[in-house]
Amino acid sequence: MTDQPENGSRLDRIEAILLNLAGASVRHDNEFSRINGILERNTRQIEDNARLIEANSRQGALNQESIQNLTASIQDLRNLVADYIQGRAET
Repeated sequence: MTDQPENGSRLDRIEAILLNLAGASVRHDNEFSRINGILERNTRQIEDNARLIEANSRQGALNQESIQNLTASIQDLRNLVADYIQGRAET
């Protein structure tokens, strides 16, 4: 009958190991859920940033076009003023 306490002790140790494994599995699942949540948020942020970069690039192109138009208008005005001054000087 000396085998009974030894078998009980082994079963207790196995049960303790299984409980530890179950706890570790739950912690593992929780940690992966947390990490997946972070990855999903990061992915959404990256997509949002890409959209903002695209919008900023389009706006930058529009700004560049506006600068070119303004520069051309200034040049036209400069030519108009120069023509006016020259016309006044000739009279």
